[in-house]
Amino acid sequence: MQTLTRYLSNIMNSTLLGLPREIKELIYFDALSHAANEILALPLSPNVKRINPNGVAALATDIQYLSAFIDTLDNAPILRQNLDELEQTVLLMQTDNPDEFYDVGVRNRKFGRVDALNGPRILEK
Repeated sequence: MQTLTRYLSNIMNSTLLGLPREIKELIYFDALSHAANEILALPLSPNVKRINPNGVAALATDIQYLSAFIDTLDNAPILRQNLDELEQTVLLMQTDNPDEFYDVGVRNRKFGRVDALNGPRILEK
């Protein structure tokens, strides 16, 4: 994550320095959205048979680092939306009561951004 965020910062502060703020925000939004989707694809990969707690902890650390990076940017609230599904998926992996996902009321409150098809796949692993 550190390499990714440094790369984004360096590109935005050097090569793309002269771009309007709105264009920079769009570039950040697309880049962070892509990163979040690829990170989410890791535990969902068919090659991953089981997810251990150490892997979940490492994933949570990466997401916290990415969140901290986003908080340093000008338009952080909009950019943080890119991480909602990823953060809630990690919370689902860390939950002590996986049945909460199957209770619609609790799922909407705690895991509302987690894809309804991906949630059970994550819980099986």
